[in-house]
Amino acid sequence: MPITESKKDFEQLIFRLERNHQCVLRTKNDLNSYRFEPKNYECYKKLQELKGGFSKLAENQLVLFDKIQHQSLQFDVAMKKVEESLGKYHELEKIMKAYQLEL
Repeated sequence: MPITESKKDFEQLIFRLERNHQCVLRTKNDLNSYRFEPKNYECYKKLQELKGGFSKLAENQLVLFDKIQHQSLQFDVAMKKVEESLGKYHELEKIMKAYQLEL
């Protein structure tokens, strides 16, 4: 019985990571929109940092997804890493909103 509960927990963790990964990819694509067109060099640098941050996060999520799917991480460690990933997404989202206000 605990094995199925553990598998269910991992499946929920994978689902949560997949949802967040879709948000990251959507946001990453949005940054290429004309709405985020930089007005000066400083804004250009910030936009490039944002794009790089979201790209790096997307790559890290894919690696984490693979590790979780193959259960090469213990559940507690995997949960912590997913939480860190979600935290990084929210941090980048705040930076993106601040960038939008500057425009």
